[in-house]
Amino acid sequence: MSTDSKDQLNSYRTQIGYYTNYIAQHPGWELADIYADEGISGTSLEKRDEFQRMLSDCRAGKISRILVKSVSRFARNTLELIETTRELKGLGVVVVFEEQGIDTAQMLGEMQLTLLAMAAQEESTSISKNVRWSYQKRMESGRFLGCSAPYGYKLEKGTFSIVPEEAVIVQRIFDLFLAGNGILSIARILNTEGVKTRQGAAWATSSIEYLLSNERYAGDSRFQKYYSSNAFPTKQKINHGELTQYYIGDTHEGIIPKETFEKAQQILQNHAHYAPPLPKPFQKKIICPDCGNFFRETTIRGKHYWICRNRRNNLASCTPVRVTEQEIQGAFLNLLGKLYTQGKSIISPILSLLEEAAARQAQSSTKLFEINTALAELNEKAHTLQRLHNKSFIEDADFREQSDALAAQRRKLSSQRTQAIHGSKALETLDRLRELQEQLDALPEIPWEFDIDLFDQLVEKIVPISNTELLFKLKCGLELKEVMPK
Repeated sequence: MSTDSKDQLNSYRTQIGYYTNYIAQHPGWELADIYADEGISGTSLEKRDEFQRMLSDCRAGKISRILVKSVSRFARNTLELIETTRELKGLGVVVVFEEQGIDTAQMLGEMQLTLLAMAAQEESTSISKNVRWSYQKRMESGRFLGCSAPYGYKLEKGTFSIVPEEAVIVQRIFDLFLAGNGILSIARILNTEGVKTRQGAAWATSSIEYLLSNERYAGDSRFQKYYSSNAFPTKQKINHGELTQYYIGDTHEGIIPKETFEKAQQILQNHAHYAPPLPKPFQKKIICPDCGNFFRETTIRGKHYWICRNRRNNLASCTPVRVTEQEIQGAFLNLLGKLYTQGKSIISPILSLLEEAAARQAQSSTKLFEINTALAELNEKAHTLQRLHNKSFIEDADFREQSDALAAQRRKLSSQRTQAIHGSKALETLDRLRELQEQLDALPEIPWEFDIDLFDQLVEKIVPISNTELLFKLKCGLELKEVMPK
């Protein structure tokens, strides 16, 4: 959705009115919903919440046709555009791009889409290149400090200002390191004393190591440590010499002396670095009930266990729970057996409640449309106000006052809209439970052997409650406890 105040034909309100009337003129068509991401530009679909909600509804079978004004409004990334339209076509969903006259149900649709998306992608890439060029020139002159400040600083008017209470911690970390304490030991000391990171989390060894190697604490800046690849879609990569790095001294006030920083770098260079562990079947599946960190596999007296990594490193005093892979597999098979034999008695009552909730949700679709329309009107008012201000018909003070008032109304309506959308979670849960029932019905008999694919299909997370009991959080929304066989 465009935010250009001059782009009246593409305004939100105009599009809602146009497509509502257009759909009403086609017998047998029914408006499922309106999905609009306001003012989103760039090359990726990841941050477009409304677009992702639309895809989710398509996968749930709620949509059979999508109407879009133009290819550039749908995507500016050829790869993602083609992948998305192919997925939608596989789901039986047709996409119609009105401006280009493309219908994905037609044979030549994909070829046309590719050419048009390449043009839209090139436009977005050109904008990105211009922005990067601007950053590069500012890096060369030392006038670009980045878009965020490291721990110990805050970014104010383009420069770093020291945060005293955080700077004390930074100084202490360097002092501990130069006094002979290892990175793991420093993390333990800070966590034992209850010192938190800026995000309120416990200190990890990676955070300590990054802090000790960051030249910003000595008052200097190294620019272009990372760069975006030319391949599309772009990805952040570590700069190992592919592009020029710029080291500018004294770009801001340092927290530690330069001599202290240099000594720390010498010690870091002599430290051994361990390769990360290879992926395991239950990696990032088992969550500690106390600190929320993932369990990791470790060996104790020659036997393999899964244990909280913070407790293993003595970084937190979590409940001493450890489980073996065989115990997890056995608990899952027991749970699956119960669902297979008693699933209907467990799932049927829940399905009935969700169907009632879904019926109530269907009644709120009118309200959602009214909110959409009201938001469109606010957008129109904001655009009009901006044009009047640009032409000096409104004073700055009046413009700010009226803009703040419109923004407050928009926040209120957006909150109401979010609540209305969240009401549809009952429908999503209903669909997932029905899918679980279908998966159980498809099993020929009670499984006696562990199947990792079936496990991945059903289980979202596992929370070890004790050394004898696990809580399985299923993807359908159910949370079920199971005792581990010994």
